[in-house]
This record gives sequence, structure tokens and C-alpha cells, in this order.
Amino acid sequence: MPSYDTSDFAIIDATPERVFRALSDEYAGKTHWWTEVECMPIGDIPFGAVGAICTSTVRNRVVARFKWRTAEIVDDCYIRFEYLDGDIEGYADMRLEPFGDKTRVEYRWRVKTRGKANIIGPLVNIKKRHSEVMQSGFRKLGEYLASAPPQPLA
Repeated sequence: MPSYDTSDFAIIDATPERVFRALSDEYAGKTHWWTEVECMPIGDIPFGAVGAICTSTVRNRVVARFKWRTAEIVDDCYIRFEYLDGDIEGYADMRLEPFGDKTRVEYRWRVKTRGKANIIGPLVNIKKRHSEVMQSGFRKLGEYLASAPPQPLA
């Protein structure tokens, strides 16, 4: 199985609380600003809680499908994802750190491919495709937050 260890980051013009909330809403399927990634929650545990399970479909020249769960969460600063089933297995860590009045978001992806992704991954440069999806997501996150008025935290 080919393995990948890569990180992407961006500076988002919003507080960690707003960034975390926007990401939580997107992963929970409440918003749909990240067009390359479609998330569907499964079960009764909502995103934002440890144990939440989702399926995702990612489209970037090829289609990847996988199931993941929230393995660890620290509100407004850290989420660990565990990939359970599908085209990849492994972990990802998302860190949100204050950067002045903005937020530095970093996504570290440590996975192995399986099934058809073992064959397709090297042919399509899966590491590059993943980075493209993440950078597009960071851009769209920034655009979404710039256009959405701040909402009171629950």
C-alpha cells in the first residue's frame, strides 16, 4: 500500500472560533461551500463530538470515497480524523492557531491507499491532488467567512 504524509496550511481572515464553526457546519452537511468535498453524517453523533462518523466523496480529476470518524477534538483548535473504510486508511490532524486577528489552519494527512486507489494514486499524483483539494477548500473557507456575517456562538 502506498503511504502519504503531507501537510497543507493557509491563513484565514477570521478567528479560530469562526473557522472552527464554519468547518463543523461543512462537515456536518449544514453548508456546502467546499464543492470538491461532499460529507454525509452517519448515525446520531453530531459532528463536533468525538465519535461522529461521516462518509465523504472527494472529486478532483478522480473520485475518492471513504468513511471517517472524529477521533479527537479540542474546540476551536484541533480535530483528529480517523479514516475507517474506503479508498484510504489512516489519520489527519487539523490545527487552528491564532495568527494575529486571523487563523492559521494546518491539515496534516497521514494515510495509506487501498483498493483501486493503490493503482490510481501514483498515476494521478494523489499527494498533489490532495493538496489541490485542501488549498481550494481553504480559499473557499475564506470566501465563505468573508461573505457570512459572524453568528453568535452556541
